[in-house]
Amino acid sequence: MGTTLLNALIAASEDEAYWTLQAQIIAGNAASRALHLKCGFREVGYRERYGHIDDVWHDVVLMERRSAETGGPDLPTRTCS
Repeated sequence: MGTTLLNALIAASEDEAYWTLQAQIIAGNAASRALHLKCGFREVGYRERYGHIDDVWHDVVLMERRSAETGGPDLPTRTCS
């Protein structure tokens, strides 16, 4: 069920021309991290003691997925003036 729902979110985001999806997942949530990896996300960062649940601080893994259908190398670039 999780794969179906996450893939539906990915498809909807691409229909709306979003290029990047981001997720912040509690580091100890191996099932969610595996699901996101399976659906094309990659781990891009790590925040220590960032998520607070039930009076406990948790480390958080930052994940992202870049679409091959929208965006890409021809995106406009911005420079600082």
